Amino acid sequence: MSSDRPSAVPSPGPDNPDEAARVREANTSQFGLGSLVRMRGAPLIEALDRHLPGSREHAEATASYAFATAVELRFDRSRSELVREAAKLHDVGKLYVPARLLTEDPASLSDADRAQLDGESEAAYHIAQGAGIAANVSDWIRRAGRRFDGAGNEGPAEEAIPIESRIIRAACACDSVLARSDAAAGADLDTRRGNAIIALKRQSGTELDPRVVAAFAAVLDRATASASGMSRN
Repeated sequence: MSSDRPSAVPSPGPDNPDEAARVREANTSQFGLGSLVRMRGAPLIEALDRHLPGSREHAEATASYAFATAVELRFDRSRSELVREAAKLHDVGKLYVPARLLTEDPASLSDADRAQLDGESEAAYHIAQGAGIAANVSDWIRRAGRRFDGAGNEGPAEEAIPIESRIIRAACACDSVLARSDAAAGADLDTRRGNAIIALKRQSGTELDPRVVAAFAAVLDRATASASGMSRN
């Protein structure tokens, strides 16, 4: 029987909880939690990019923006790196969504199709857990799909959503704006960054956390100023 689910999704770890805990402890002490998430997440990103070509590029860009924003919010290095690795995995729930739904016009989708898309965040959580990624990091990935104002959420809103999740959501939104048609039309990077700041500020307080948006805007403003200074020199 055929299935839309890809075969490359890694299997969960050991069935024995005590053995699984020992493996996690050993791996964490050897690699550090951020490195462990990167190592265990790599096969997921590989599978997702085969399922939805171009996913790796979006994942890497989202991770870079998330890391810069975490640093701007004064997270320490290890926590910022962990946010970066979690951000790479924010779309892995798409592995359990038929590829045709991911490229179709949303207006053309049926209620059943939308239900599959709506289950993406929960699927991402279970995929990450199955790959042996820590429960709190898996939860950041799951809650990254939730709006700051709580509209349409099944669960908490605003400050009750982990700050890491709010950063990942904003980072994803930023890369989506930067990748839109203005780039194809030849807009320069500074213009695209300005468009991204405007778009994020429009979502501030509704889809996105205003504090995260402000940090993000500061990061993009500095990047633009730095690039302008270099071009003058």
